[in-house]
Amino acid sequence: MEDIYHRLSEAYGFPESKYLSKIFQKCLTEQEALLLLALPGTPEEIAEKLRMNVPGVQSILAELFNKGFSFYDLVEGKRRYALMSNWVEMRDALVVGKQVDQFGKETLDLLAAMYDEEVSPAYDAEGSEFRVIPVHEKIEPGTEVLSYEQVSGILEKAETIAVMRCPCRTVSRRCNNPLETCITFDRAAKYMLERGAAREITREEALSILNMCEEAGLVHMTSNASHGLSAICNCCTCCCDYLRAQITLGRKHAAVKSRYRAVVDQALCDECGLCIDRCKFDAMKMVNSKPVVDEEKCFGCGLCASQCPVNAINLVQIRGPEHIPTREVEPLFSSI
Repeated sequence: MEDIYHRLSEAYGFPESKYLSKIFQKCLTEQEALLLLALPGTPEEIAEKLRMNVPGVQSILAELFNKGFSFYDLVEGKRRYALMSNWVEMRDALVVGKQVDQFGKETLDLLAAMYDEEVSPAYDAEGSEFRVIPVHEKIEPGTEVLSYEQVSGILEKAETIAVMRCPCRTVSRRCNNPLETCITFDRAAKYMLERGAAREITREEALSILNMCEEAGLVHMTSNASHGLSAICNCCTCCCDYLRAQITLGRKHAAVKSRYRAVVDQALCDECGLCIDRCKFDAMKMVNSKPVVDEEKCFGCGLCASQCPVNAINLVQIRGPEHIPTREVEPLFSSI
């Protein structure tokens, strides 16, 4: 029956994967895998297709939803289930759910190896989905800041806000940074809340988490689009899918820079060197005891500026609004 897991790997777009069928074998029974292969459909349609009883199919589909392998839309009042629209979404849903504590180290290692070896090479080509969000308070006064490039503007538009465990740090386990740091909105938030994989929070709580992440030296990131944003992630360079791919694995287009760049006022600088320690992109160097910004490496996150004790660093705009694509984020769930 191993072929079932290989066929499921094909359904997720990785027919030659060394890892995915092994991951499925560890997380799914053969019957669960068969039901996933029969999607999309309502429980009644799947039951007819597989010649099973409807209550049994409903029970298994509900469990697969709770595990994170599938989602559903209401179509004419009925639940219509489908696979998660891509492997990364499935991985994220899987590892932030309640069942993650049952995973052994081997399963997490398989997920990490698959990402590094088989998923991240796609980021060698242009078209990354994730973009750095600058620390708003340190943008040069008088600069017009777009609502979708500042955390407060993004939060203001959200009707439902939830926080969940960071899937990247859960899988990679390379640091001791906080885990409950991924903030989701609206449909994505409701999905995670229904599965018990997140907790609902207020805008004020979300801002508090974001401030805590800034102090911890985590980089704010979101989708590289102007509308329909579904999350703000708070990322470390050792675990984050995108920043690790960019910095450690050398994937040139894994992450998109903000519209800003750090600028140091040398007259104000007290030469403490804190900005050097806080820069995650190796963009700050000491030259004659003063920090100098490598313009090519700077991603404009603002972490160097946010904790500067003498306010010697600001973010200046160097790219126009067209840098952020005027588009809607592809829906988190798009297989139906």
